[in-house]
Amino acid sequence: MAKLIDQADGEERQFVKSVTLIGRAEYCDVCVRARIVSREHARVLRKITGFYIEDLGSTHGTRVNNVRVHGRTKLHDGDVITIASVRADPRGSTPRSPHTDTSMPARNTPPGGETAEHGDARIGASFVFRK
Repeated sequence: MAKLIDQADGEERQFVKSVTLIGRAEYCDVCVRARIVSREHARVLRKITGFYIEDLGSTHGTRVNNVRVHGRTKLHDGDVITIASVRADPRGSTPRSPHTDTSMPARNTPPGGETAEHGDARIGASFVFRK
């Protein structure tokens, strides 16, 4: 069965539904608590022809193998999916989105921040797709 493997902690999430919602909201099938992740950020669709991912108009985007997703993108075994990516400013600060969402307070986030650092970017989450 196809699954997502969280690169931060190795947790596996199997696709049991035909549509899997990824986002910050508690009702999402894959909940990512980082503030840079939209409430409903992306979805994975299971079709007869395979699995596909779609960004749902998020501010910080969805990437597959470091390429931003526009429209529906087919997933292949071993693809790396990045949920929300913000490039760091060369001066060391991270640019802020044009608005601050205060509708859902951050809960259960680790002290000192909620996004992972990957080189010159901050991300909400990173997963490996496995068939």
